[in-house]
Amino acid sequence: MDEDLFGDIAICAQLNDKAVEELRNGTMTEICVEINEENQYRLLENVDGRLVMNVGRKPRKDYSCFYYNHGVFPYEMKEALLFIGVNGEKDNIFTKIVGEKVEAIEVDSKANRCVWVVSFEVVPVLKDFKTFLMRWEADDDSFTDDDLEVFMRDMENGSFHMDWLISDWEEARRGDLFYMIRTGDDRAGIVMNGQIISDPYPVESLSGDFDHAMCVDVVCMNVVEPGGEPHISLKELQTAIPEFDWEKGQSGELLTGEVAKKLTALWSRDTDDWDDLDDYDPDDYPQLNQTYVN
Repeated sequence: MDEDLFGDIAICAQLNDKAVEELRNGTMTEICVEINEENQYRLLENVDGRLVMNVGRKPRKDYSCFYYNHGVFPYEMKEALLFIGVNGEKDNIFTKIVGEKVEAIEVDSKANRCVWVVSFEVVPVLKDFKTFLMRWEADDDSFTDDDLEVFMRDMENGSFHMDWLISDWEEARRGDLFYMIRTGDDRAGIVMNGQIISDPYPVESLSGDFDHAMCVDVVCMNVVEPGGEPHISLKELQTAIPEFDWEKGQSGELLTGEVAKKLTALWSRDTDDWDDLDDYDPDDYPQLNQTYVN
């Protein structure tokens, strides 16, 4: 693991043990941070200490991270930032950032200044997570390449949210991981991975009744472009892990420990993903001041 790179993609927040537990069980889903001169370089894109702005031109007077820009957030959030480590008095938890929103408070419109607050939507990174295989049938009209293209246009932080059917729903919980396999055409194979960000819930049919199907909300990452080749082809999967039937099965199947381990090894060979977070040490990451939670 590249220590320097890992340090750049994680920050640390100090909260109480009650907040840590609520983040773990899902009753708390957001960590809010006031952007200030102490943490701006951890949260915002910068080049040699100069903030990267998404406005047409930089204002004549440098307002640093407090530039109000008439109510439009003028800075680029740091793209490399993926995780927040949360430390309590006796407990800690590592969380994955799956969304963010920014709002202005303490506005002084006359001076064109404010305090910006970023709310990170997070999901816990579980040490004892389970791994599921979601299936995408290429000939199924319920999700097509065109649908994928729409989702990818709205990507934030290299990921997007959607819901998906899960068969082994009784085994699933918020924070578990998944891989998505596409089947049924010449581009069959693993096309994305991600994390489950909700507990399972029943699917409502068009008639308004609930059928027996269950869904989970997921955040999708490392997504293959529509029409692109898979990260791991079906042939590679069948050769490396022949004991599992990759072509047939229900979506949301729980993978056994050995199959999941082999699949993760194949995935890690070709991607810069961060699956092994057991070595989290709170002292390795810079602390954020003025941190609170929703």
